[in-house]
Amino acid sequence: MEIPKKVRERLDKLYEANDSQEYIVDYKGQYLLKKGNAFVARHYHHIDQNRSNNEMWNLVPLSYQDHIIEIHTKNNKEVKQQIYDFMVRKFPNHEEHYRKYLLK
Repeated sequence: MEIPKKVRERLDKLYEANDSQEYIVDYKGQYLLKKGNAFVARHYHHIDQNRSNNEMWNLVPLSYQDHIIEIHTKNNKEVKQQIYDFMVRKFPNHEEHYRKYLLK
C-alpha cells in the first residue's frame, strides 16, 4: 500500500529543509530532493512495517540507500539507533513504539 499523496505532502512539509523548499532533511541531516521519483529521491519508512499505519509519527524520511540497504538488507542496528534518537526528539510521546520496533 502506497502512502497517500496527502500524507506524503504533509510529511514533506514537516521535514522540509529550513533553507530550501526543494528538499527534506532526513535523520542524518542529509538533504533529500522532494521532486522526481519519490521512492529514489526520498522514501518514508513505516517504522512498525505496517504499511497501512500512515501516522506522521510512524514514518521516517530515509534516503534510498538507507532504506533498501541499511534497513532491509543489513538490518543495521546502528542506523536503527540513529533513527530511534531522531524520532524520539521529533515525537517524544511515541518513544515506546520506537523502542519496540527499532531497538528489538
